[in-house]
Amino acid sequence: MHRTRTRRRRHDAPAAALSVLALGCGLIPALAAPAQAATPAAVSVPGTFNTEIGCASDWSPNCSQAQLTARTDGSGAWSKTVTLPAGTYAYKAAIDNSWSENYGARAQSYGADIPLQIPAGGRNVTFVYDPVTHWITDDVNSKIVTAAGSFQSEIGCNADWAPDCLKSWLQDIDGDGTYTWSTTAIPAGTHQVKAAIDQSWTESYGQNGIPDGANISFTVPAAGAKTDFTYNSTTHVLSVQTEGGTDPDPVAAGSLGALYTPARTTFRIWSPDSNQVTVTVGGQSRTLQPKTLSGYSDVYEVVVPGDWKNQPYQFRIGNNAVRDPYARMVKPGTNEGIVMDTDAIEPAGGWAPTPAITKREDAVIYEMSVRNFTIDASSGVDSAKRGKFLGLVQTGTTRNGMKTGIDHLKELGVTHVQLMPAFDFNSTVPNWGYDPQNFNVPEEQFSQAAAPEDRVREFQTVVNEFHKNGIRVLMDVVYNHTYSKDAFQNITSKYYTQTDLSGTGNSLDDGNPMVSRMIRDSLTYWADTYNIDGFRFDLIGVHSYNNVDNWAKHLNATFPDRTLQIHGEPWSGGVSDPQEAQKVRYGTTAALAAGHVGVFNGAYRDAIKGGTRDRTLGYMGGASSNTSPITLGLRGSPRTTKTTTPLANPWDPAFTYDPEQTINYVSAHDDLNLWDKITYSGVTGTRAEQMHHFATGAVLTSQGIPFFYEGDEFRHSKVVNGDYEAAKNSYNVGDNVNALQWDEKASHAATFKYYKDAIALRKATPALRLGTWDAVNSQIASRTEGSVVISSISSNPAAPTTPDTIVVYNPTASTYTVALPAGTWKKVLDSNGTTSTTTTTAGSLTVSVFRKG
Repeated sequence: MHRTRTRRRRHDAPAAALSVLALGCGLIPALAAPAQAATPAAVSVPGTFNTEIGCASDWSPNCSQAQLTARTDGSGAWSKTVTLPAGTYAYKAAIDNSWSENYGARAQSYGADIPLQIPAGGRNVTFVYDPVTHWITDDVNSKIVTAAGSFQSEIGCNADWAPDCLKSWLQDIDGDGTYTWSTTAIPAGTHQVKAAIDQSWTESYGQNGIPDGANISFTVPAAGAKTDFTYNSTTHVLSVQTEGGTDPDPVAAGSLGALYTPARTTFRIWSPDSNQVTVTVGGQSRTLQPKTLSGYSDVYEVVVPGDWKNQPYQFRIGNNAVRDPYARMVKPGTNEGIVMDTDAIEPAGGWAPTPAITKREDAVIYEMSVRNFTIDASSGVDSAKRGKFLGLVQTGTTRNGMKTGIDHLKELGVTHVQLMPAFDFNSTVPNWGYDPQNFNVPEEQFSQAAAPEDRVREFQTVVNEFHKNGIRVLMDVVYNHTYSKDAFQNITSKYYTQTDLSGTGNSLDDGNPMVSRMIRDSLTYWADTYNIDGFRFDLIGVHSYNNVDNWAKHLNATFPDRTLQIHGEPWSGGVSDPQEAQKVRYGTTAALAAGHVGVFNGAYRDAIKGGTRDRTLGYMGGASSNTSPITLGLRGSPRTTKTTTPLANPWDPAFTYDPEQTINYVSAHDDLNLWDKITYSGVTGTRAEQMHHFATGAVLTSQGIPFFYEGDEFRHSKVVNGDYEAAKNSYNVGDNVNALQWDEKASHAATFKYYKDAIALRKATPALRLGTWDAVNSQIASRTEGSVVISSISSNPAAPTTPDTIVVYNPTASTYTVALPAGTWKKVLDSNGTTSTTTTTAGSLTVSVFRKG
């Protein structure tokens, strides 16, 4: 639908024309159209009704009775009112008493006849012509709509509130029922307006399209600012949009929420069910009007002049105060947003470079909770920063002479941290916060700042300090549900699915294009404003894979040099999904390859570890008669054939188009962590430690992206006083369960050493980080001997069958001797970590790595 009035260019007639051109019932000479005069000397409406108004013949461009009169209202328009009997007619506009220049339907030069149907009894008809746009119309086919208001005398009308002044004439050239007019002539200041119909006050519309309703207020921020008027002939709503001054930032310019400039703030919200939309700012309620915005629907908007930075605002829809789903900051404990100039905020000293990464398979991801990581005094973090954002990046902390905090992460060698919910959630810590309240706001409970700008800068600083220390930052995002339907239902129930898919009772419906766009805009905002390096989606399986593909491709196109990491859980909340085939599952993951989206590989996790909350052990538990899930997983779970077409089986474990699409793990925040799973299964002592290292070694030597959970590297246990049930689902238990106890690093130094060594080995061994399906397919040869799996890998695509790295997975109680190819080989990893020996033995319950050269 055409919304913005544009200057229409006339179409040139063919240079070599026929002698005559048939038009309706008349014969019009077909001439080459000359250049238009600046101001016509005459305008007429030749047509099939000309004889009815006294002309000698129809289609008479020079008939005096068909001549329009130049208006004296300063508009430059021409008009005439005639009385026509009932009948069916057609007409055009002719310039300067000839057919040399003429305009028909939709203001087209030499355009089609304009039909005109006069009802029984006849009627007066007013014809109006605009010499700028060349629109010729009448008050039968169209309404003559004017923006009549307090500003008209200042743009050249004879008076204000003049419905018959066509200086403020809204036109519907393309006939879609939407009338528009734009001007830069209205002076700075606050003005009022209504929509007047057919040049009188007999029919007029005010606020919200109400007949003879209240005046519509608008403010022009500066002289020369452009003001757009739009009238919807169905709803009768007249909306006014004033531009000028500094534009909102490029990322948010097409967005919703509160878009700030020093001269004005634009407030926008989606309201598909109600046109009773207001925003209160500065103690004054303002009415929002419909706004056509590319990529959005049912948007309401108002532009409020003045500098509103850091001021609260409150949207209302109907009688309900509602939160702004796009709010960049909120007033704690309320639904009020805060107007933010986030473009002007950055960390002290400016942004540091983002740590380089060549390909996504080079990542080693460490999942962490803002609170759990430093809340215990053993973290060595300053007391005021414990459990807070800034505690994550305090350097120089130790416990028992060993590094803690961010220095520990650097020592460990991880490339990415994945922050569990850091957005504004509804629950009270120590709850993990998987109950979103405001998607675009950093969590208040983790902040030491009070001022809105300081809170933004604080979280920017966290990301920036991680970057300075060589670590990228991922956010755990929860767009599949809100804390309850109270979050958005008073805006519209269309935010939510009819059937819950998240297990919470309030799953968001990204099948609605506006919900999907909100998610995309939120992701873009975090990546832009906070320099976030990627996202982990909670229950990405609730979302349509086509939508996820759209979000990811948009992010990668918007930030092409960032190598963003995007992954999620390819399942829903344990419920039946009627649109299963359209959702993110193993079977649809390959369709997301172009967007570089991966998923957590639960199938490989279970193959290694066993059940997540039971005492059944997987491959790490010893001999196995079925090693195929292991041989598949260590290859990166590639598809049988290289294709992105969705698979018939949504849970096919051979699902990746690219190794980056599998997130390999045996421990995460949910369920029993790796150490607690082992002890819950009755394994103790040295064998328990070996089993822990074995499972970790499998993850760190498999193709794909390795991932582990905070504290795994020093065998943190969430079991307190033997309570495994709390450890199985510890999202809302106390710090005594979830908080890292940094004394454990010294107590389990051997395990920390193993993690550190295995990570360093992975980084130094290209064969463990192949980057394509083709490389995996041609450069890895796997075989089994009993329960032992041997993986031979070449890092050289030019010699794909000549391995330079061999990994032996031996879950048995016996030592295995591996037959190595010719050449000089060394064992570089065993159950204790880094080693350097020429032995060909692979110890029991050990992942052993041999390298050539």
